[in-house]
Amino acid sequence: MIEIRDQQDKLPSAVPVRFPAWRRLVGNAGPFSRPETIIFVFIWLVLLFIGPAQLFRDPGTLWHPVVGQKILSTGQLIHSDPFSFTHAEEPWIAQWCLGECLLALLHALGGLDTILLATATLLAALFTWIAHRLMARGLHPLLAALVTALACLASSYHFHPRPHLATMVFMAVTIARLCDFEAGRISLRGLFWLVPMFVVWTNIHGGMVGGVATLAVVVAGWSITWLIGLESPIKRVSQALLLFCLVLACALTALVNPYGIDLPRAWFSLMLSPVLPKLIMEHQPLMTTNVGYTVVVLAILYGAALLGVLPKRPRVTWLVPLIWFCLAWTRIRHGPLFAVTAAVTLAEMLPHIRWLAWLSRHGSQTCRLRPPATPHPSIAMRFRPALLPAGLVLLALVLQASGTPFPLLGAGRARLNADDMPVDLLSELQQLARERPPGTPIFNDMYYAGFLIYYTPELRVFIDDRCELYGDEELLTYAHAIAENPEQVDRWQKEYGFDLVLTATGSNFDRYLKESPDWVVVRQTEPATLFRRKAP
Repeated sequence: MIEIRDQQDKLPSAVPVRFPAWRRLVGNAGPFSRPETIIFVFIWLVLLFIGPAQLFRDPGTLWHPVVGQKILSTGQLIHSDPFSFTHAEEPWIAQWCLGECLLALLHALGGLDTILLATATLLAALFTWIAHRLMARGLHPLLAALVTALACLASSYHFHPRPHLATMVFMAVTIARLCDFEAGRISLRGLFWLVPMFVVWTNIHGGMVGGVATLAVVVAGWSITWLIGLESPIKRVSQALLLFCLVLACALTALVNPYGIDLPRAWFSLMLSPVLPKLIMEHQPLMTTNVGYTVVVLAILYGAALLGVLPKRPRVTWLVPLIWFCLAWTRIRHGPLFAVTAAVTLAEMLPHIRWLAWLSRHGSQTCRLRPPATPHPSIAMRFRPALLPAGLVLLALVLQASGTPFPLLGAGRARLNADDMPVDLLSELQQLARERPPGTPIFNDMYYAGFLIYYTPELRVFIDDRCELYGDEELLTYAHAIAENPEQVDRWQKEYGFDLVLTATGSNFDRYLKESPDWVVVRQTEPATLFRRKAP
């Protein structure tokens, strides 16, 4: 029985699996539908439905496309701060330049609507691919959909249209390639396709450091098991040397960027900052907010599967999610990376989980692993199930590019949540921006900086979430002013001369300015209040 499962585990992951029970459940949709089609369309529609209110809550989602627009319109890279008045024209680099240019191109097609569409499509494709790998290893489509849904929920708090989404995708691809090599489904040559992927990853997001670390840990694990005589995909010294060269090549891709050594230097300044965990939620421990519970539930499932493999020795790749869960426990931003690595490795563990086999032997048809079906000889037939998703995405793109409103798919869907962002103050802000010269400073809460950068580019902000620009000392001073020292705003006003303030309603800044005789309320809304300084 173990031999049969090992052979099944070596079958290509691209082989489709057909389940008669699933066909009876969802109906016979013909050759254009498979479980993956249903999963993609469901995730895609859900993200399009909740996206306008949820996906744009992070302030970085608004200033990233503005950076890309500046690069594309001028044809030059950004080397100095274009947004703030506190660090105007001081050295700053666009760390995510390729991702920001892609966002700008999407924005040019249909504004925030197209960015929302691209985000929903990318995430739906990622998790559909994960579900496909689960079913290719023999898992019932219903269970594969449940595992995929859990992984999706465990990552959902980080579903923002920002370059960091590329890290989720590339991390999933990295661990999948490593799993495929360890299972014998691809050759060592197939791993070297990671090098060009890492070049792209470098220029989109600094999360490639995590990808290199994952690759290095797995190669080190393979080398150790080979040296002590245990089963390992490494069989010869030449393979170990080639894998070492692969790790080195992927690490050196950090320098294949237009900024050179300055780019990885900026990454590590953020990663090593002791201040960010105190100020930025995504750098705080996992259980700081309720979103961490979905990660813990997925961790319990993964842990049960890993224990179910025992007493058989787990493969090295199966242990990678343990590392990412420990990192997620200290910084919540790593939770999605744990989710995707756990879901991918769960597919590899399925044929070896003892309690899953026990459930199957005791009559559970859903838990019984199915042998993969023979692939259709025609490539066109294999890609037919992707025609429906592709058609829907193309339809939505055409509707948005033409400005045609349509439920879920059309233009005008990506509206910011007025309960979070100062949408109702936009007319007043734009009017004040028109009445003042370009570059007029406005004091703002960090959370509203992206909103101002996107909608009122004539104004320069006080602070935003580009933490590498402001430095630990300034961030601590700002945090102290918010919590205990709101009168600091008057000292900053004397230093910089701003006469506009946008702050959260009910905050210490808000209460202090309302009591001050030097400031008057222009307008107050539920999320924010706009102040103007009285003329002396």
